[in-house]
Amino acid sequence: MRIPLCALCVLCGFSNVLADPLDTFGFDARGKAMGNAMTAGTSGIGSAFYNPAGAALAPAPEIGLGYSYAAMLLSINDRDARVSSSRGLSLGAALPSRCGSACTFAVGLAFYLPDQFIARIQTIPVSEPRFVLLDNDVDRIVINPTLALRLGPIAVGAGVTLFSDAAGNGIDFTVGGRGGMQVGEAKLDVALPSRAAPLLGLLWTPRTDLRVGASFRGQLDLRLRLDIIAHVDIPGGGDTVISIRALNFYTPRKLSLGVAWDPTDRITLAADASYYNWADFSGGVPDLRVLVDLQIAPALLQGTFPADRLHDTMTLRAGGEWRRALAPDRMAALRAGLAYEPSPVPDQVLLTSLADNDRFVVSLGAGLQLARIAGFLDKPLALDAALEWHALIGRTAQKLDPALPSFSSAGSIVHLALTATASF
Repeated sequence: MRIPLCALCVLCGFSNVLADPLDTFGFDARGKAMGNAMTAGTSGIGSAFYNPAGAALAPAPEIGLGYSYAAMLLSINDRDARVSSSRGLSLGAALPSRCGSACTFAVGLAFYLPDQFIARIQTIPVSEPRFVLLDNDVDRIVINPTLALRLGPIAVGAGVTLFSDAAGNGIDFTVGGRGGMQVGEAKLDVALPSRAAPLLGLLWTPRTDLRVGASFRGQLDLRLRLDIIAHVDIPGGGDTVISIRALNFYTPRKLSLGVAWDPTDRITLAADASYYNWADFSGGVPDLRVLVDLQIAPALLQGTFPADRLHDTMTLRAGGEWRRALAPDRMAALRAGLAYEPSPVPDQVLLTSLADNDRFVVSLGAGLQLARIAGFLDKPLALDAALEWHALIGRTAQKLDPALPSFSSAGSIVHLALTATASF
């Protein structure tokens, strides 16, 4: 009988990725330019992300196409953190349909597709410093289909945000020699089951110049499961089993409250407060188990890492828009926004080295509504641009054990976005 050689638990770690690219940068250029304070201010292509109820307030059906790019100018210990720049395409839709004098039904969609990766999972030693929120989370696909209904001054919306697990039902391979010849055989079984989190939204318009909104998004993560079995078919050989369980692309529960006010026909002011339930996250360091069976028996070794201890956060956002008519069917707009995003990552005083920083976000943008295109578009075409600057507040992690290296993290992010929106 063969005796299990060793069971090594948690030999190395993942730089698990958290949140998603839309949480980090927003969806459309108009929303980004206004600091993403859009819980009450959205009423078009960004509704499926900011507030599902907003699609029912769109004045006409509209579809928007955008592109964005983020330069990740981040550093650890005053050296380039080598975080990949995020870039990708966004597609948004708000398709309202009248169902009565004070009733509107609408379908919404927010879709983001990175042009480098559909999803990226990276493994690194657990003690190596890495930007846990900004490394890979901005490189994943996001799909939000929604429905909305407006009855008088109240609009409600619901939908889901979709992603997939990575479930390895088995990677089984055999290596060795048979009849004097080298042999290699393998079989692979991997599934990508869908996962979904609920999206809910509410908008109340007590006056034509005032809107109050609330939205909720459930928790979502990619649960990586991978089992590898290796059979060594040689004299004195044996079996090796490697089992990995981890969470990646974690998106926390989010509750947002917002208000939007039009003091004049030319000006819109908006403010948001968003609560993120990071405390429920676990799995920053995954479970890795290795079982080697080679007919010898060394001692059992086991290691554990401290809990992630992420804490809930409250993000505050504010933004404004100024509009001016250039012609009966042309309009220009200038926008600005400000946000403060505290980090959910606690001080890294033990073995783990999860780098993250509080951030101030300053945004600017402009929009131009073009004239109707005869024979093609009955309504004007809108072009919007936005610039976000994320300033990370410098942070130093001092370990309790002097044998463990301390580290510092800092830097900035420059994010550019363009969106074209057509109404029908």
